Amino acid sequence: MKNQIKYSLAGFCMGVAELIPGISGSTVAVIFKIYPNLMTILSQLRLKNITLGFRSLSETFQLNLSMPLILSMTIAVIFCSRGINHLLTNYEETFFLSMGLLMIALSIYVINFFKHLAEDKKLLIFLSLGIIIGFMLQELNIGSGNISIPYLLLSGILAFSFFLIPGISGSAMLVVLGVYSPIIQAISTFDFALLAPFALGCLISLLLLPKLVLSIYSSHELILIHIFSGLILSSGIFLL
Repeated sequence: MKNQIKYSLAGFCMGVAELIPGISGSTVAVIFKIYPNLMTILSQLRLKNITLGFRSLSETFQLNLSMPLILSMTIAVIFCSRGINHLLTNYEETFFLSMGLLMIALSIYVINFFKHLAEDKKLLIFLSLGIIIGFMLQELNIGSGNISIPYLLLSGILAFSFFLIPGISGSAMLVVLGVYSPIIQAISTFDFALLAPFALGCLISLLLLPKLVLSIYSSHELILIHIFSGLILSSGIFLL
């Protein structure tokens, strides 16, 4: 029972974290010391592991832990998205100003700015690359009125990929891609026309990328962190 409560609380906090472009859901999982086991569960999502036997499913996917986590995360996303949508609707300028400052602070925190750049000046190239890519994405001028289904699909794939990486918020990447507001509004109003392709992208990422993302991240951690931080920094500046 103690572990179920722990996973339920972690799931709720992860759901809230993923709605706000700040701390990532995976970072919350690290804080609660469930990240390695969570990655183990996700890596088991293969067709060969899907059976009709409840006992086998329960053992493979640790349903006694994963179900409380998923349920509490879903509750957090549904109910807290309405609060965030209220802020977007009524206090948009203040909300985005606060979010921009948060993302700038996050980008500096994630790369441990002074320490790593002092040790390896070449990392500045990757930070600059992320900033350039971020500003290029802003030039796409994506808005709720011109988001294509393929773009929503791609957004879902990328957002969930970053959900798998501690320190990088999936919501921060939605801001980078320009679809944060539409997705939050779609969740709060159950707009399945927008949610369906986005959710499909998340599912594709869930099924295909956990092992790949973690493998690349473990091999090129500092490079990827600086690119991601550049993306987040440019998006934060754009929101000010």
